[in-house]
Amino acid sequence: MRPVLFLTFLLSSACATGAALAQQGSNWVDPPAKSGASGGSERAKPATKAPPRFEAEPEAASRAHRAAAASAARRESRRQDQARQENARQEHARQDRSRAAEMRRARRAAIRERARAENDANLARAERSAPPPARMSRAEPDPRFSDWAVTARRLSLDYLDSVSAPNGAALAAAPRFYGGSVRFHGRTLSIGALMAEKRNFMRRWPERHYEAQGEPRVACDGASATCLVRVVHDFTAVSPARGARSQGVAELTLTVSFANGAPVIVSEASRVLSRAGA
Repeated sequence: MRPVLFLTFLLSSACATGAALAQQGSNWVDPPAKSGASGGSERAKPATKAPPRFEAEPEAASRAHRAAAASAARRESRRQDQARQENARQEHARQDRSRAAEMRRARRAAIRERARAENDANLARAERSAPPPARMSRAEPDPRFSDWAVTARRLSLDYLDSVSAPNGAALAAAPRFYGGSVRFHGRTLSIGALMAEKRNFMRRWPERHYEAQGEPRVACDGASATCLVRVVHDFTAVSPARGARSQGVAELTLTVSFANGAPVIVSEASRVLSRAGA
């Protein structure tokens, strides 16, 4: 038994010695141990990427939302400011128009008052300088005067209305107001010459509007069978073709004769008391 064990030991020693000699005689190197190989394998594995993190995205979205809300608030504030400024501008304009209208009304009222005062003064002077028949009428009033005054007043207002009519209607109506001849602004004219004057005036001012201020003043004379009528009136005359406009307050003076029964205008004159914008 012992010889067998000894022989086995010799064989093992010889194998080990031969392997060591073979390794020393060549450049070959034994591979590393299994445990080392396993460790190298683990080091060679690629590193696992970390999953993306999205924690910053909600904060960025929140900031964008707040910025959009702030921008919308600024726009709304600007819109409200602009609306308030526009409302204030319109209110100031309305107040300016109202003040201007009040000033125009006050100016027209002052003009009318001055015209009435002048008219009263003129009538007073006419009454003071009336001929003797006027004194007789005070002693014994002529019963015709009241009817004449009413008729003369109505005729003067109808005449103003006819002047405001369109050209054709005004020219057609004019002859019925006059007698055979007329004292027209200081000149004695036939009815034909008077119509030519009227036609030229209406051609120059095709759009007209005349409106009496209050009731006409009338003073009648029995000896001459006439009534003197004074009418203060507003007037507006427009020429679209020329781009012209005339506007103001005037006084119309008519002498209405009842000598032949029917009332007719035998004298006509007028004067401008004031012009708009003057």
